Amino acid sequence: MSFRRPAKRALILDDDDEEEDTSYSFKVLLPNSTSVGLTLHNPGPEMPMERFVNMLKDEYEKARKDCVLMSKRTRIDWNLGGKFHLETNGEKMKGMVRFAVFKPNMCHIIRLDDGSGTTSTMYENLWDLTPDPDLLKEPPENYSFETALADLIDNSLQAVWPFSDGDRKLISVDVSSDRISVFDTGKGMDSSEANSIDKWGKIGASLHRSQKICGVGGRPPYLKPFFGMFGYGGPYACMFLGRRTLVSSKTKTSKKVFTLQFKKEALMDNRSILGKHWKTDGGMRDPTEEEIKLAPHGSFTKVEIFEPEFDISKLYQLQCRLKDIYFPYIQCDELSKTGKTEWPVEFQVNGENLAEIAGGEVAITNLNSRGEEFWFQIRFSLTSEKRVGRPQEANARLRFVYFPIVQGKESIEKILENLEEEGCKVSESFETFGRVSIRRLGRLLPEVRWDSIPFMKQGNRASTLQKSCQRVKCFVDLDAGFNPTPSKTDLASQNPFSVALRNFGSKSIEKEKDTDVKIMIHREEKQLNNKQLEQTYRDWVTKMHNTHDEEATSGQDEPTLVVELDKKALNISHDAVRVHKVIMRKGKSWKRGQNIKILKGACAGVHNGNVYATIDYFLIEGFEDEPGGDTRILCRPINLPKNKGCMLSIIDGTPSLEVKSSLSLPIAIIDSGKCLHVGADEWNTQLEKQQEKAPSKIDLLDERACNELKIDGELPVGDPVRAGRAPPKQIVAVVRPACFTSSTPQKKLDQKHIVKDGEEMVMVVKRLDTNMKSSDKKWSWSCSQRVFPTSRDGISGLYIFSLGSKFSNLFEKAGTYNFSFSVGDSIRCKKEVVVRPSKAASWKLEDNLEPAVRVGSSLPPFCVACFDEYDNRVPFASVPSLDVKLEANPGFQLEFDKIEAKLIEGRSILKIENMVVETDELDKIRPNYEATLEIRAKDKPFAVSVACKVIPGPVERVAMNNPHALDNLLPGSTVDTLILEIFDEYNNHVAEGTDVLLHIDGYRIQDWMGVIRKVDASGCIDLSGILKVTEGYGKSVSFSVMSGIEEIFKKESQIQERELRLITELPVSCAAGSNIQNLIFNVTDSDGSVDATIHYDEKSGCFHTMSIESGSGNIQSGIRYAFIHGSCRVPTLSVPENESVFSFRVFHSRFPELHVNLEIPLMPALTFERDEIGCSTPYSKTTTTPQSKMASTTNPGLSPTPSVGLGLTPCSQFGVLAIRSSSLDNSSQTGLIDMTQFTESLKQKLDIYGAQKMKIDERLKCLEAEQGQAEQELSTLQASLGTISAAFPECLSTRESMMRQIEEKQHDTAAAVFCCLYRKAAPPQSMFLSNKGVFGIVALLGSVASTSLSRVLSEYLGKDTMLALVCKSSQCGPMSVEYMRLQSEAALLNRSITSRFLIICLDATRPWSSGLVKNDPQRKLAMDNPCLPNGDPIPGFIGYAVNMIELDLADLDIQTNSGHGLRETLFYGVFGDLQVYETGEYLQAALPHINEDAVSLDGVIFKENGFIYSGCCKPEIHFPITVTEKQEKTLVKLELTRDRKRKAEKMMAEENCSLRKLEKKLKKATQKYQNFTAAMADS
Repeated sequence: MSFRRPAKRALILDDDDEEEDTSYSFKVLLPNSTSVGLTLHNPGPEMPMERFVNMLKDEYEKARKDCVLMSKRTRIDWNLGGKFHLETNGEKMKGMVRFAVFKPNMCHIIRLDDGSGTTSTMYENLWDLTPDPDLLKEPPENYSFETALADLIDNSLQAVWPFSDGDRKLISVDVSSDRISVFDTGKGMDSSEANSIDKWGKIGASLHRSQKICGVGGRPPYLKPFFGMFGYGGPYACMFLGRRTLVSSKTKTSKKVFTLQFKKEALMDNRSILGKHWKTDGGMRDPTEEEIKLAPHGSFTKVEIFEPEFDISKLYQLQCRLKDIYFPYIQCDELSKTGKTEWPVEFQVNGENLAEIAGGEVAITNLNSRGEEFWFQIRFSLTSEKRVGRPQEANARLRFVYFPIVQGKESIEKILENLEEEGCKVSESFETFGRVSIRRLGRLLPEVRWDSIPFMKQGNRASTLQKSCQRVKCFVDLDAGFNPTPSKTDLASQNPFSVALRNFGSKSIEKEKDTDVKIMIHREEKQLNNKQLEQTYRDWVTKMHNTHDEEATSGQDEPTLVVELDKKALNISHDAVRVHKVIMRKGKSWKRGQNIKILKGACAGVHNGNVYATIDYFLIEGFEDEPGGDTRILCRPINLPKNKGCMLSIIDGTPSLEVKSSLSLPIAIIDSGKCLHVGADEWNTQLEKQQEKAPSKIDLLDERACNELKIDGELPVGDPVRAGRAPPKQIVAVVRPACFTSSTPQKKLDQKHIVKDGEEMVMVVKRLDTNMKSSDKKWSWSCSQRVFPTSRDGISGLYIFSLGSKFSNLFEKAGTYNFSFSVGDSIRCKKEVVVRPSKAASWKLEDNLEPAVRVGSSLPPFCVACFDEYDNRVPFASVPSLDVKLEANPGFQLEFDKIEAKLIEGRSILKIENMVVETDELDKIRPNYEATLEIRAKDKPFAVSVACKVIPGPVERVAMNNPHALDNLLPGSTVDTLILEIFDEYNNHVAEGTDVLLHIDGYRIQDWMGVIRKVDASGCIDLSGILKVTEGYGKSVSFSVMSGIEEIFKKESQIQERELRLITELPVSCAAGSNIQNLIFNVTDSDGSVDATIHYDEKSGCFHTMSIESGSGNIQSGIRYAFIHGSCRVPTLSVPENESVFSFRVFHSRFPELHVNLEIPLMPALTFERDEIGCSTPYSKTTTTPQSKMASTTNPGLSPTPSVGLGLTPCSQFGVLAIRSSSLDNSSQTGLIDMTQFTESLKQKLDIYGAQKMKIDERLKCLEAEQGQAEQELSTLQASLGTISAAFPECLSTRESMMRQIEEKQHDTAAAVFCCLYRKAAPPQSMFLSNKGVFGIVALLGSVASTSLSRVLSEYLGKDTMLALVCKSSQCGPMSVEYMRLQSEAALLNRSITSRFLIICLDATRPWSSGLVKNDPQRKLAMDNPCLPNGDPIPGFIGYAVNMIELDLADLDIQTNSGHGLRETLFYGVFGDLQVYETGEYLQAALPHINEDAVSLDGVIFKENGFIYSGCCKPEIHFPITVTEKQEKTLVKLELTRDRKRKAEKMMAEENCSLRKLEKKLKKATQKYQNFTAAMADS
């Protein structure tokens, strides 16, 4: 209803002064118990009460005209003026209406008080409940008192559920003969638009159903009471239950209780002039004391229904039923993590708490269940686009509970009896009991009482498993993804999720691929398929049966206990049985020897008809009082004699039960009435029929009989047939009776000669390959088929086998085919068909070889067989003419002229041999050397091709690219260009990677590879720039290449000659203690010319200096004199002070062969005395003492030479390099020196020290730069190697670098001696290549794929094992000849073996004996990968360590005397069954499934003794890394860069040491200088 604002209040808004409209809506409760609506737009902050009342008056008058009922109400006196006031939410408003109290744009309920003191609690037409017309078309069906009441409780439960634990969650139901009340402590309702009470009563207006999506998913049992589906549960329930309803509700924020009332008839008849409207009364009031007590937090909703229309006298049954419907909301064990029972919501019915009521089907059912529960979850999802608009997902939890048989009585029967006693009788029996109970969001759907779902039906008919499955009930918990019926008592039948749940486990549904619903099954957080789930369920049922079932003891005689029995034949699970001869079942007595008839379909095995049998015994499983046992009947079919029946015997006091051919049937055939007593007449009649139909033998129908049956089929028995012939489409076998003989004339098929009914017949076809050797011939299975007898053209008992239609290729293989027909164990028949090969069609190699042969050797013999089009071997008629060639691209072809070909093994194989490969064109097929051997018949279109490799022979010849490269050599020079081409005997370059041993004398190879060089991809060895001359001038040097023990190349050269000469004249004599001045020496060549290349240049590294030494030791040998362009000048040379002949030797410091010996006589010399400060003063022997200060007159003409010990040796332009010591022994000499002169010498020394320190600093900077550059290059090279070096670059080594590391760092070990021998000694001179001697080290005999694998395997073995020597023979003990040779070799190398070492002898090692992987080039061991108990592979398993070692081609040929290789002996001996995993986490998870040692790539090591080692270790000795040719070159650069870095670091350490010493000297000299200068200043 609208309100028009008066014109004088209208506002005109300019474009620049626009404001938002504000409106207030009111429902005003009038004094005459009516109500009217009023809406005000922009009323301002206040309005006079009189004006507000006048507006109400206008609206009221309009409403009276439109509604007849309002016109009949008492009129309102609008002229009361100031007596009117408003009341809103407990607050009174007089004089002025203040709009700030109300929220704009919302509807508010206010009451107008006229001051009379009379107020009403109910107002007409307050609430508009007009629904959507479409909702009135589908009222709920199958409505009952319980379902209607449950609809109201659903609303209450959804209201209280969101409350926190601190608020009371109460649902109280009171039922009496005249009133029904449902009270809840939910959040309540008021008059606000979002939470208005009229939404409760308006059909379709409830918002509860919008929360349905919140109920999809979550954890079982899905307690999310979002039950709302259609929005009319409350109104319809009220109209169904009674004639009048009053709804009262209050929120926490409101002070008043709002009410809504409607009557069933009045609501339907209330109409206005404008059309149909559902309007009802309402009002507001204060809460009562009882309501405040029940809802202390201040909010509630109460629905009261008056004049109920149903009989509600059965209160207890109602309480039980409501407890069943809402059981998990009343008490639940799954909400607590500890499994403790919780009471989520307090349910009361007539004041009684439902949690305290022991009745109800759920409670009684729980009391009778036994054992653990079995459960799993299913997630359903829609896959079809046709389902758009529906929920796309639903979830279910299926929980299975076992109800055992206790003392012979089924627990389910007890449940039904208890329900009947409580007045809750269910019209069901044990057979029809509803074994499926479904709850949706925790609420029971009471009309869902399925007998079972297909998944629950397991086991054969009448079997123990099937009977046990009938004792299982399934409790299903669903989320909101499933839709119920409108009455919420059942599942919507057409919902795809409901259909999928109803058919879960159906075999026919599982085979359908076009289903719209996808199912995922989870149990204990693991996904399962249907097969795994079924097996787990069966195991659970069996376990429950064996643990809890207690069959009633029904034996009527004393039982015989048997513990030795065939459980499989008896179809039992217990280890013991009690054997009875008489039992009582279903009130009847059954005993041994009684004839019975088992009706068709009674149990498994009784399908085709009734079975007549005689009872042998009755078995009851288990011991007395042991649960889980079943009762079975042992009976002998009528067609079996007595000796084929069951027999109970006692031997030496031990009972034994032999089943023989008797049947073991479940006792359920008696309980179900499927087993009957048989009289004598009926039994005798059956015996006569059995004798007439007794089968005797099997016969195959011939062609005539088959044609009569219109069957094209006769087995070609007799003459052989050719391979490829089609077998007959069908063959027919029959069982002949005993009266039939082969001589019986038969013009036409006769039923009396064919057994009409029979058991299943089995046809098995086996083939004997006649082309195989006699010792290898054996029958192989070809096909088989099982059929039951059928009828054709009035003839029964026909066993028709579909041969040609199913096995059309049966006769494609040549051989003898044996057709075996059998029925049971007694009737058998055999027929043979011989198939011969057809015409020859192709050739094939007998063995799938890919040979590798060296040039000059013969290819291995090839065996060629001839086959027909069906791959049958065809004998050769004669030796064919052959054309044999070896071909490869480009342009390589080798024809074999002289070959030998012959037929062997009965002309079935053509053997071709004596194919010698001789060629000099192998360079055309480098580097793979792959070729194809073509063997062709010259006169027939037959040929075979063989992929092979032709490898060059061993080193035979060497060619030097520059014959004069080793001529005119100088000491210390490096050969610029030297490339050796290596050829085999046939002038082919040898293969890449071939090891070539160089023998050098007077040279040194400047890289880490040493004298064992590898041939490159071009067949060459490049020594350019790395071969350096080490001998001196005039020496002889030699360079040779070895092939085995033979020297195949040698180049001898002589170093150029030079001579050191004295060009100045030596004095005839010299005074002792004086000096010789200006001695000049030249280095001349053979022509006498000065060699100007002998020149000292520190920058270029040319350190040419000269030294002088004498036998008397007077000359300090540390002095070096520099050569300048071939000349060297000695400025002064001190001579001894004693009279003698002074002999001294002058020589080149680096090349001592350049030397000259000189002599000079010494004459008496003057003496000198030294003063206190070290200055020498000459005196004659008669001079005065220094204290007299008198000059000497003894020898005034002699000029003294200053002592050379005071400072730097004179250098002049020739630059003396070394500094002599300035210290003199003052005790042996006396003299005088001027203090000024001494101070000056100290200053010079300080200058020299300072200059030297600057040079050292500059050299340190250069070395640091060199170290940084090397580190950067190392990082780049390691990155280029990729993943092999990513984890542990310190383990990145090749075999050669590891050998050098062992030699350098393990100096006193036997392994170091071995490496030294291997690198420096030629094979004939060393002992390690002998047949019985040491041939390797464990660490060097294999490589691995990555550094992480190298690290962990090396750490697992340990340093001692990694350095162990390996030999073939066990004759390498401590006292053996080989051991003594090892010690002698070490002595020759100036080494001593002081460390204990390990020797592994292959002949003494127990090898792997379970075979190798077929066609594996690495000869890996055939080891089974570990797996989980279910057969799946263990996650993270990489392989066995023994198979992760890569062996070189040469090492693969190493074998023991028994033919076992390195992998089978050495590496299996040290690793065993060691397993390798990706990470330690995978290894930890695999521990329960493995019994061997294991390691992971991240360093975890698990020992079989239970020890686990973790952490990061960097073993010093490790396995080399398997690399490609390109990676190997990178590794070479890497090693050279590492050497450069190490050298720089070493030089830096030396320079730092020198710097420290120099700084110490500098400090000392500075102190001394300061002291002397201070003394001089004081003086």
